[in-house]
Order: sequence, then C-alpha cells, then structure tokens
Amino acid sequence: RHRGAGGTVTLELALLPVLSALLGSVRVFALMWVGPLFSHPAISARVRVTAALMVAWVAAPASTGRLAGPAWDLASVSGAVAVELLIGLTVGVGAMLVFSAMMLLGEFLAVQGGLGAAQSIDPATGVSSPAIGMALESFALLIFLAIDGHHDLIRGIAGTFEWMPVGGALPSPDVFLEMARLGQSVWQVAFQIAAPITVAIFVQNVATGVLGRAMPQLNILIVNLPLHVGIVFLILGLGADDFVHAMKDAIEVWPETVFGVLAGDPHGG
Repeated sequence: RHRGAGGTVTLELALLPVLSALLGSVRVFALMWVGPLFSHPAISARVRVTAALMVAWVAAPASTGRLAGPAWDLASVSGAVAVELLIGLTVGVGAMLVFSAMMLLGEFLAVQGGLGAAQSIDPATGVSSPAIGMALESFALLIFLAIDGHHDLIRGIAGTFEWMPVGGALPSPDVFLEMARLGQSVWQVAFQIAAPITVAIFVQNVATGVLGRAMPQLNILIVNLPLHVGIVFLILGLGADDFVHAMKDAIEVWPETVFGVLAGDPHGG
C-alpha cells in the first residue's frame, strides 16, 4: 500500500501467491477426488475443495516454477492446470492401489469360500461387490486412519510442491511407468494375505475328495460349500491378529512408496 499523487491510497496485491495457491489446489483436489478416504461419498465436495485450498495456500507458494516470470497467458496457465491435475490423479490412483488389493482379497475369499453370492452395492464405486471384500476394504480404511495414513498423504502431497513446483514441467514418463508397475503389488498383497485360506481350502478339498471316494453315498457338493464357508470364517477369526498386522504392514509403507516413485526412485523409497 502506498500513497499516490493527490493523496489517494493505492493497494497493490501480489497475484503470484494467489495464482500458485489456486493452481496448487488443483493438484490437492485431484488427489482427494480419487485417493483413499477423501474420495468417499460421505465427504462432500465442499469439504474437499476447502481442504485443497487450505493445503495449497500453505504449501504451493513456496515454489512457482516457470510461472514466476512476468508473462502469464492463457496457454501457460491452462498447461499448468493440466500438469497439476495429472500429478494429483497419479498420486491418488497410486495411493488407492493398496485398497484395491483388499477388495481383490475379498474377491479371492468370495470365490474360494463360496461367498460369491453375497453381493452388495459399494457406496464408493456404485458397483456390486462381494460383501466380504467391502468389509475388508472398510477395515483397511480404519487401519489407514489408525496409523495416520491420511496425514501422511496430506504431508506427502504438500511436500511435492518443493521438488515439483507449481507451473513446472511434467515428471519423466518413466515415473508414470513405474507408478503403473505398482499395480503388480495389488496382486502380490492380495495373494500373500489370502495364502493361508487358499492352502486350508485346498487341503479341505483333498480331504473331502478322499472321503467321497471312501463313502460314495456322500453328496460332496452339499457338504463342500458349508465347509468352505466355515473354513473362511474360522481362519479369519483365529488369525485376525495376523491379518491385521499384514494389512497394516502393506498400508503403512504405501504413501512413502507412491511419493518415492513420483520423486523418481524406481524402488519407491
């Protein structure tokens, strides 16, 4: 603010921090649009927009990339919006992969345990999913909250502004390729957690087959389904502590893995 000619008071507003915050909020909002927990329908769009603006207002003006120059035109701002949107979507989709593994784990258990008919509408996606998969995914979200994973996501996306400034260029294509390769971890996590139940059901199938050969009058199809359902719930109940620790170990390192890949570390460290 300064006093000009004629005694008039002129206010000067620096537009660069405002532009940085608005563009940075696109990155944060894109994460909250598709990322875990924040994308749940129970969280309104107003809350997401407000949270995105708050995070970006604090973190984004720290570095403004090529927008720090005096020349701003529609093309440069539009390109910056596209870059911010792509970065946020990449982080959000990458962070959601580990929860997709929990849903895939539910698919495995539903198919192997005879629970495939127990379907319900997933409020997050609007599609029909196995009830046990939705239960495991909801439980994984509770673990995510308990270990402050949502705080790690917010701190991580805020930290990206330091080495990926607003208005900067897109990351290397190798970064997006490595992020896509994280998808293989979805199968790895699901297979590892489902392994005990898979082995138990295999042993039970062998035992039932031997019993069926010894007692031909026994109807294996009628006996097998209740046994499968019973084994799934029995192992889930007896090994609940181990399953919780396995989920926690997979979820706890995931934000660091995603942001490590985005930073250019192929191992996600």
